[in-house]
Amino acid sequence: MMQYKKLSKEQAKQFIDDIDKLPDAAFDDLLTRWSNYQVDGYDAGYDELRQSVIETFKNSIEISDYEADLRVGLCLYNQLNAKNGFTNVVANDDDVWRYLSCIVFPDITNKRYSPTKADIADGHRLNTKRFYSHTRRIWLKTLWWYIHLSWQGTDAETYDVLKNFGSDTISDLYERPGKGYRLALYRELMRQYSAIGNKSTSLFNEIQKRNLVNCRTVEPALTEGSEKGYISRLLDELSK
Repeated sequence: MMQYKKLSKEQAKQFIDDIDKLPDAAFDDLLTRWSNYQVDGYDAGYDELRQSVIETFKNSIEISDYEADLRVGLCLYNQLNAKNGFTNVVANDDDVWRYLSCIVFPDITNKRYSPTKADIADGHRLNTKRFYSHTRRIWLKTLWWYIHLSWQGTDAETYDVLKNFGSDTISDLYERPGKGYRLALYRELMRQYSAIGNKSTSLFNEIQKRNLVNCRTVEPALTEGSEKGYISRLLDELSK
């Protein structure tokens, strides 16, 4: 069973700081190696995972950013599972994701997310939130949880439900847990929402906000029609 390596927040910060301090020539050389998907120094136990994820990323990033997000998320979810010791407890451990982001997959993390204006103003050469610093913005972590919360039983069915969304949907879904994720509810939400014709970021945000308010006083599983009926009524109310 896989023993998942960890990188603390302080160690990840040091990783970023060391890159920030590189001379320009050395930094350019690093970016060249990353652009060719050349990464050294990670534990050999991640070889199979890295090969699968890199191939998935390369085959989808030319289509769109969201296609890469979705397919990489599915690839991660298939390989990082309970059979391999990757439980929800592990999936909640930011130190595990920091190791993956900074040590195993720094190349594609950097390809997917350039440094923000705030990063540049602070003297950073990489996108700190997507690599390590923000618990709900670590890119690979958000992808795994997006698939977990949306899972429809198979890769094909999950892809079919999620294929017409966009990257904003990932953060909109994952960053509003309320008092914890109700898996059956979230999966039903994504299934039914995928079928409506007037999807938009503003509508999805409104659905999420209303659901969080409702769940403070209502247990969807105990309403008429359980989660399926609850989501159907919520969508009918807000998508008119």
